[in-house]
Amino acid sequence: MSINRIRISNFTVFSNFNIEFCNGINILIGENGAGKTQLLKLLYAFSISQKRHITENAKDGRLAMNIPSEILKQSMASVFEIELPHLEDNFIDAKFSTGYDGFLYPQAVFIPAKEMLSHAKGLLSMKTKYGENMPFDASLLDIIEKAQAWKLSKVPELAENIAESLEKIMGGIVELKKDGSFWMKKSNGSAVPFSMEADGLKRLGLLWQLLMNEGISRGTVVLWDEPEASINPENIPLLVDVMLRLQRQGVQIIAATHSYNFARYFDILREADDAVQFYSFYKSKEGFTYFSQSDVFTDLIPNLIDDAGERLYNDVIQKAIEAL
Repeated sequence: MSINRIRISNFTVFSNFNIEFCNGINILIGENGAGKTQLLKLLYAFSISQKRHITENAKDGRLAMNIPSEILKQSMASVFEIELPHLEDNFIDAKFSTGYDGFLYPQAVFIPAKEMLSHAKGLLSMKTKYGENMPFDASLLDIIEKAQAWKLSKVPELAENIAESLEKIMGGIVELKKDGSFWMKKSNGSAVPFSMEADGLKRLGLLWQLLMNEGISRGTVVLWDEPEASINPENIPLLVDVMLRLQRQGVQIIAATHSYNFARYFDILREADDAVQFYSFYKSKEGFTYFSQSDVFTDLIPNLIDDAGERLYNDVIQKAIEAL
C-alpha cells in the first residue's frame, strides 16, 4: 500500500493544500516553518488512525486527535482528507470520523530527525509511569517501540544485500539487550552502547534494525524527517542507494531534507524506472504554504537549497576577488 494524496484545509500553515505522491520516493525541501515535518506527522497520524481514534470537541469545533503531534489539538475547524489506493471510499474526512475500522491502511513508520534509541530505556519507563499524560511527542516513542521488536532469525528478503551494505559502514550490527537497550556489536568482537556511538552510525543502525525485524517491509510507507542528519557526506550516496533499492521493492518513502547533496544524489543514482518526485515548499506573504514539484531536482522552482549553494559559491568568488 502507499499514500496517494492528502488534502488539508485551515490547519496551521496549510490553507487549501492538496498534494499527490508517487509510489516511490518523494523528497520535500523548503524553508523552516513551511510545514514539512507537520505534513509527515499528519500522514503518520492517518496511517495509524485505525488504532488511535479521532474525536471532535463539540463545544468549540476543535479537532482533537490522540496521535503523535500535539499541534493537532490547536486547530480550529480543520478538515483533513487522505487518499489511499484500492478503497471504495478513497477520501476520508477526519473532521466527522470517529474511527476507521474496515479501511485498509498501509503500515507506516515515522523516523524523526532526533536520534531516539539512545534514550530507549528511560523514555519507555516514563511512558509506563505517566501513560497518556506523558508530556512528550508520542511519535518519538513509537519509533523506539518499533525498533525494539526482535530481529528475525532469518534475514528478511527485503533486507538481503541492503543490510550487508549498512553493516560495512557501521562496522558491525545492532544488538538489542533484554533490558531494551541498544548496542552496536562491532565486527572485531567489541560492543558499544548506542549512547557512546556516533550519531550517524546510530541512524544507519536504526534503519538496519527496522529492516531486520520487518518494521520496514514491502508495502511500508516510510515517513522520514531529515534522513541525512549526522550522516558523513561520504556515506550519503550509500544512503540514497539504499532508499532507491527499497522503493524498487515496494517501499514508499516520503522524506524532508535541507541537504543539497542528499537531494541531488537521487538524480545522479536513480535508474530509468525509479519513481522519484521532488517538492519545494514555500510560504506566501500571508504565511500559507504552497509547493511546486518536479521529477528532476534541479528543475524545482523555487529551490532554496540549490540557491543557497549558488550564493555560497558567489560569496567565495567575491571573497577571492577582494583578497587580490
